[in-house]
Amino acid sequence: MMKRKEKVSEKKNRLFFGFFKKHKSLSICLIAALLMLGSFLVVNYSRYVKEVVQVYYLRTKNFYFNSDKLTITGKSYEINPWGGTTKYDITINMNSLLNGIKGASSSITYTASCSADSRVDCYIGTPGQTSENRTITYDSHTDDFKVSVMPKSGVNLQDGDRIRVDIVAESTSPYVERLEATFYLIVGNYGLNYEIEDEAGRIYFDSIITNTLETRVAKVKLTISDVSKVSIDMDNNILSIDSTATTTTAYEGFNYINTVTFNIEPKSSWMVRFYKNDPNRNYSFTGEGTPIVSFEEVR
Repeated sequence: MMKRKEKVSEKKNRLFFGFFKKHKSLSICLIAALLMLGSFLVVNYSRYVKEVVQVYYLRTKNFYFNSDKLTITGKSYEINPWGGTTKYDITINMNSLLNGIKGASSSITYTASCSADSRVDCYIGTPGQTSENRTITYDSHTDDFKVSVMPKSGVNLQDGDRIRVDIVAESTSPYVERLEATFYLIVGNYGLNYEIEDEAGRIYFDSIITNTLETRVAKVKLTISDVSKVSIDMDNNILSIDSTATTTTAYEGFNYINTVTFNIEPKSSWMVRFYKNDPNRNYSFTGEGTPIVSFEEVR
């Protein structure tokens, strides 16, 4: 019985190696593909481990360099729609806080920069300026900068065009850390766009409403579906505007805001921040499913 099994196994080995002997070119291609895939996985995993170790080390030094949109691994966003004829602003909020509470022990200097598709110009602050030196002070722990995107003179963008914009913030003192993100502006489809930016482990999320209409002011309403899970940030600038209206609902003996209605000027955006009772939840929304904070235009 043992000899019979050995003969069967030997026959399989001959067939296996015989196939590769007859198809040497295919064998070489398969081996090369496997080696390339292995190298790719090793390089990317090594990079990931290096980033995790770096973040941990910097946290032990009370160094916190964060952003609402930029990340170490480079997050991607799709902004849809964009008219493609006028300036579009992307606001980047930076902070030096750990979980929104503990702050860095010193000010952080950093360089903000942008690069974009050859059909458009991007700048920070002054037209033509693609980088800027900035500071997150130790007392405020926050800073923000605006990246503006404009079609180049004589360029006619078409509906469906994808315009890539890369934004980087790199700290220069007291430690070096790089945060980045890629934004794709999709041309066409005038109207209102709504999304929720969130990630697990964060105590808040941001609802972003964009009005791409050329001339009309849009009136919109945000509704919290469950105030036991999320609550609006009472420091939101939108709440201090006279034209803003809110309603409340009772929960555990207290009244909580459950709707907020406000106006958005043409070609502009509003970001409304909410806090989560469970930081481990991720309430991200890009158009599919039912969001924890819903959006509607009020006619």
